[in-house]
Amino acid sequence: MQRFEFEDTHVAYLEHGSGPAVVFLHNAGSSHVIWRSQIEALARSRRVYALDLFGYGESGRPDDGYSLDRYADMIELFLADRGIASAAFIGNCLGSAISLTVARRAPERVDAVVACNPLTESTALAGDLGPLARLARHTPSIGVRAVSAVSMPHWSVGAIVRFWFSDGKAFAAARSTVDDIAGWPARALLGLVKDLKAYAALDEWSDDDRAALPPVCTIWGEGNRVLSAGAGRALNQKLRPARAEFLARCGHVPMLENSREVTAIITEFLDEHVPVAASEMPDTDRGGS
Repeated sequence: MQRFEFEDTHVAYLEHGSGPAVVFLHNAGSSHVIWRSQIEALARSRRVYALDLFGYGESGRPDDGYSLDRYADMIELFLADRGIASAAFIGNCLGSAISLTVARRAPERVDAVVACNPLTESTALAGDLGPLARLARHTPSIGVRAVSAVSMPHWSVGAIVRFWFSDGKAFAAARSTVDDIAGWPARALLGLVKDLKAYAALDEWSDDDRAALPPVCTIWGEGNRVLSAGAGRALNQKLRPARAEFLARCGHVPMLENSREVTAIITEFLDEHVPVAASEMPDTDRGGS
């Protein structure tokens, strides 16, 4: 993987293909590996960047600074550093929240957003982990630094990630990908929970907000236990995405549980709103030799 420096932290990322830029952002607790199938498919006609957010995967793990605004700052700097004038964003959970935040802050830098299971304050608090999130964010401010030495062992990751899937069969089918998710420090997730109020801004979308936004597609797993798909439906009433999908028998990681359908939705949406110019298509796609 390549590296990008954000302040004093390195951020690891993959770069594949050529054509219009697409940035993949994962959910909290995972890494770019959840998008492997989609990266492979889109890199055939687009320039794909898949990041490990700081705190996860192969990226650096600072003691603090795990806020929504700081992640958005990092993405905007990444675009500038790589000379990317604008890009389509594909995110899941935290990755969707970052994508929507960047689109709101700098809509000229975002061509389109595919937001899988977007993390907002309401979708988090209405999920099965809502009570724990409320408890954690209202505990005395022990600070993220206080748990800077705490790290979850790799063997425990599988048990926690099992909660992302709609059932045990789906989890077992994706086990090879799950095994590639490195154990993550508790400080990254604690930092997210402590900053949860910042995500409330993504629950409210005015007419002016929507008018400035690039095209948005939302994808929800109907069986999501981490975030509430019901709250996601209420969010869609305010966000009014150009396309909204709710996938049966999918949980928090639909790109793993139903890879083919998620890839098709993403591809169709980008082809409609960010088409690839004929000059950018591979020769095989243009009928060349």
